Amino acid sequence: MKLYERQFRQQGIPIVPMLDILTILLIFFIVHTEFKRQVSVLKLDVPQTHHLAGSQGDRNSILLELAEDGSIGFNGRLIPAEQLVQAVRELLQKNPQARIQLSAAGGSSMARFIEVLDTLTAAGLNVEEIPVRIDYAP
Repeated sequence: MKLYERQFRQQGIPIVPMLDILTILLIFFIVHTEFKRQVSVLKLDVPQTHHLAGSQGDRNSILLELAEDGSIGFNGRLIPAEQLVQAVRELLQKNPQARIQLSAAGGSSMARFIEVLDTLTAAGLNVEEIPVRIDYAP
């Protein structure tokens, strides 16, 4: 006769302490995660001037102006874009020390500006050495 029968307990994984640890880890990662914010593209406030102080340039300084309507002023006279290469080459043959400065109006198109830089490159100038001034009118 058997009075006491031993009952075997099945061994299992304790799930409650694991859930506590997972909850703490979840809270930790939520708190320390950097949420991505929508960042706008580059915002620039370009300083505006009405007059720049300075002295008259020397005779080796030539001004190339790009107007808002796309017209090109070279050395004080209007010139068509097709004749710009020839005019720059003639000027450099007469005065090899001449330095060209490019001044563009704020409302001029970027395509026209790039076209003028390409034209100067075709004339044999290094556009990286040409000072550029962009005039923004209020």
